[in-house]
Amino acid sequence: MEFNYIIDNIHNAEVKHTPWPYINTENFLKTEHLQLLIDDWHSINWQKHKVKKEEYVRSWEEPNWVRDYFSKESSKELKNFLSSKPVFDALQQKFNVSQEWQNIWVKRMFKRDDAGQGDYSHTDITVDSHMVLQIFFPDQSYDEFGTVMQSYEAQPIEQAVELPMQINSATIFVNTPDTWHAVKPGNRLRKSYIQRFLFKEGHNPYNEQRIIQMAY
Repeated sequence: MEFNYIIDNIHNAEVKHTPWPYINTENFLKTEHLQLLIDDWHSINWQKHKVKKEEYVRSWEEPNWVRDYFSKESSKELKNFLSSKPVFDALQQKFNVSQEWQNIWVKRMFKRDDAGQGDYSHTDITVDSHMVLQIFFPDQSYDEFGTVMQSYEAQPIEQAVELPMQINSATIFVNTPDTWHAVKPGNRLRKSYIQRFLFKEGHNPYNEQRIIQMAY
């Protein structure tokens, strides 16, 4: 399959800067490639994973995060490209950041947020995340219910930047101590694929900063 157009889409995407740098771009994948992710999402036995707690990413995220290898893996070739060094390099160039590829590993997941399910205000550096890429494929597009970008912890949603949740949109950003974000609950089903470019053990620069701050 030909996936190089994804790098072109990254290069052509607009980086917005309020409240902090992020990309939210439409038509991120070709229709046939998006369908591979949709098929994999629907192949997961979500009810089974409600009780298979040890497989979840973090205990407090149960049960709506499931590792990608619990799907039928129709999209494996696509996911391999999305989590490759060329995509990593293109994203780092876009956000003007620099981390060494050999210090990074990629965690790939499918996410389900049922009606009424949200996510509290948080940053992702505590889980050693350098960058995150999330591709949405709800049954219908919404003008709301995307990621809520916050200027500070627990900023009211009505004062923050709430992104739309659109079919085949991608939200991408670099994680820092300032990238507070949340998910608003509501009458919708959020379906998405999400991958984190994570720091390998001992390479998260923010851990070193926290140790220095604690020392003082």
